[in-house]
Amino acid sequence: QALTRVAQELGVEIRTGCPVEAIVVHDGQVSGVVLEDDLYLPAQAVIANVDVATVYEQLLNGAVINTRRLKRLTSAEPSCSGFVLLLGVEGQHDSLAHHNIFFSSNYRREFRDIFKRGVPPAEPTIYVTMTSKANPDDAPPGHENWFVLVNAPALGRAWDWKREGSAYRDVVLQRLASLGLDVRDKIRVERRLTPVDIERLTGARRGALYGASSNNRWAAFRRPHNRAPDIKGLYFAGGTTHPGGGVPMVTLSGRVAASLLLDDLR
Repeated sequence: QALTRVAQELGVEIRTGCPVEAIVVHDGQVSGVVLEDDLYLPAQAVIANVDVATVYEQLLNGAVINTRRLKRLTSAEPSCSGFVLLLGVEGQHDSLAHHNIFFSSNYRREFRDIFKRGVPPAEPTIYVTMTSKANPDDAPPGHENWFVLVNAPALGRAWDWKREGSAYRDVVLQRLASLGLDVRDKIRVERRLTPVDIERLTGARRGALYGASSNNRWAAFRRPHNRAPDIKGLYFAGGTTHPGGGVPMVTLSGRVAASLLLDDLR
């Protein structure tokens, strides 16, 4: 909200609820974007904060795509995804803080399941946060709003979330119950987000939260650059480009992309 206020004070026009269908390129230079309703918006430059691989795979015309770059982006080992439960829970849990994490007893097995077998772990590490601890108005009196997150594999053939999502929800809640946090009969509101939903809602290819994985020592140096090397006027921000994932790093990526854009337009 603070960033929105600052942007509007600087004259930025913000449009929401208008997905981009395509980034238009002429003679190697960005010329605008086409929205889902076929409205064309001309532009000298575009900063895309969707997954870089998704941009090349879905938002650019095949005629302008560097096929070697596309293959490199789409063949990279993906990072993990996530499985999320958004719960409205009746009661107060004084033993919990705003942020809580419950580690797996076997971290190696957990990440072997995710990255080698491509299945969600049977005993996942679970992160639970509730903003109502700091802001009571975020939940009705006598209730808490739980955000429950576990690591999950990127979308692949080994696991069908549409078929298995409900069962895995039960696995997560049973694990919480084993830790003394049995809220199964206290849930009054529930929403579930699987890697399928994350891909659909955010454009994260295969639902991977950070684009390519960081499972080798050179990964951080090989992330896609914030300036497209093959299309003038196209820039990238977000968790799949430099400097990396997480709110502080993604915010920095926006500053880097904006600085490059301004330098190029001068």
